[in-house]
Amino acid sequence: MNCEEKTKKQNLIYKGRILSLYNDEVVLADGSESQREYVHHNGGSSVLAVDKDGYVYLVEQFRYPYREMLLEIPAGKLEEGESAYDCAIRELKEEVGLTADSLIDLGLIYPSPGYTDEPLHIFLATEFTVGENHLDDHELLNVKKIKFDEALQMVESNQIKDAKTVTAILRYAVSLL
Repeated sequence: MNCEEKTKKQNLIYKGRILSLYNDEVVLADGSESQREYVHHNGGSSVLAVDKDGYVYLVEQFRYPYREMLLEIPAGKLEEGESAYDCAIRELKEEVGLTADSLIDLGLIYPSPGYTDEPLHIFLATEFTVGENHLDDHELLNVKKIKFDEALQMVESNQIKDAKTVTAILRYAVSLL
């Protein structure tokens, strides 16, 4: 069955610094009409950094929508014209002070396709040098160095809830099998 929807009219409701909100008019596959609300986001990149001793580098930060501290892999939004690879290299350096020699692509995820079009790239870094981080203004976070097996257990026990981090850790675990 064809389920594709076609945009009849795009309606921008709000345009912010990092996202835009739309309420579009669509035509469904059966010819009926409906509306689709969604958040547009240019996307981002994230990096699972695993050192030669089996430690992963995570950031702990307060996430206002959830009103709690979350453990996450370093990540950030794509700047206009920036490649996903370059964004990942930049964010790894800014947030945890690691300069990666190269990255391995772990794939692309859609974190919440029910209401956003955000694409999120996930990379793996295993070769890097450790230095100082350089956080953006008003960016407050703690860098955590955790054994990979402990991080995997934290995913399994739902202590790590962030989708990109769960995905990265599980994809890396599968690669070790």
